[in-house]
Amino acid sequence: MKILKLTAFVAAIVCCVSCQKTSHNNTPQPVVIPHIVILGSSSAAGEGANPIDSAWAFRLQSIINQNGTKATFTNLAYPGYVTFQAMPTGYNYASRPAPDTARNITKALSLHPSLVLISFPTNDIADNYTDDEIMNNFAIMTHQLDSAKVQYILFGTQPRNFPDSTQRMRLKTLDDKIIATYTIHVNDFLGALSTSTYEINPIYSAGDGIHLNNSGHCLIMVKTMQHPIFIQVTGVQPIIPK
Repeated sequence: MKILKLTAFVAAIVCCVSCQKTSHNNTPQPVVIPHIVILGSSSAAGEGANPIDSAWAFRLQSIINQNGTKATFTNLAYPGYVTFQAMPTGYNYASRPAPDTARNITKALSLHPSLVLISFPTNDIADNYTDDEIMNNFAIMTHQLDSAKVQYILFGTQPRNFPDSTQRMRLKTLDDKIIATYTIHVNDFLGALSTSTYEINPIYSAGDGIHLNNSGHCLIMVKTMQHPIFIQVTGVQPIIPK
């Protein structure tokens, strides 16, 4: 009889512990909303779009969050900027712009991002910086992101109506180097936006030879939403706008 009572007592304890574990495991976990930070120049800041909320960075935020907040965004892009201005605080390179501590990779990481979008499509080439300089700057930025275990998407080049055909061809050669080096991290749309000579396809031109119109911004926005890393971080499947 004592043995039976002891067995029943042990079974009750086991059942109680099991119930407690089940209850604990079923406790809803807080939803972590990813934070996306954008580094870049005028296109990322919205130039060419009319109104500005038609720019890819603004439409991206609007569409992602149209049915509730799926991600928060901080846009640090600024018109005219080049990769040197996004370098880490304290970085120094002779005869080149100093980092902007309010808009550089150090500032981006201080915001504890889940994902950083990097978009410097043409200004470095316009200022005649070499491919080696540009790729080294990308390497510094992405190394910091890798070290912090932060995901990133590096945007390729965009077409631009440089009068010098050599500069226009550099858009292609630099784009190829970015793709070869960063593979799955690259958001590439140069061919989709360009003529055969890497000028802006007129259907995507804002008219100044530098920036994209609403249709061009929309193309970049869709490409970004379709990027596997963007989907992984946000958990949002691509929504193709009308």
